Amino acid sequence: MGKRNRTANPRRTERRAALRHITEENGHEVESARAQVDDAVIELLSPLLAQAIESGKQVDIPGGYWIRAEVKEVATLAAGIGHANTGAGVLVSLAVSPGPSHRLPVLLVSMAGLASRLRTAGPDRAHGKEDPDLSRIAREIDDLARCIAWTWLELWERHHRAMGEVLRAILEDERAYLSSAYRSEM
Repeated sequence: MGKRNRTANPRRTERRAALRHITEENGHEVESARAQVDDAVIELLSPLLAQAIESGKQVDIPGGYWIRAEVKEVATLAAGIGHANTGAGVLVSLAVSPGPSHRLPVLLVSMAGLASRLRTAGPDRAHGKEDPDLSRIAREIDDLARCIAWTWLELWERHHRAMGEVLRAILEDERAYLSSAYRSEM
């Protein structure tokens, strides 16, 4: 069986083209295009995110980051992201939901942990310098949350597709059995 044509269902293609990215603290909302996340990043993060979900433990990801993740009801991913250089606390919490087929998936991000670290770390008043690691992390982490969201949506879709293939095979077997049973009765 060949690759499935993604443009065959315009609603699915449109839905997968973007997600609603909402920042909890200020309600800021933007549509984040799937094209903003390189396929190689999703392939890199896929086994790491799957491991975090399966183990329920903290899993290291590139750049010194780590993630803890679990699947909640209705295929919603709940995750916490932290960084090795900032201690054990979660910097960003996120929830990703594929949602119903007629709506865009949703990424809800809470930056409370990061905001707290930025307030307490602040600039070194005597020297007027900020913690360079924390400044870099603050710039990168929203991007990372978006990458994790798209990785989850890809994993979920692959799983959904595989389950559909299993169901399709079961139905075909049933159809063949019923057809042969009907013919043998005649």
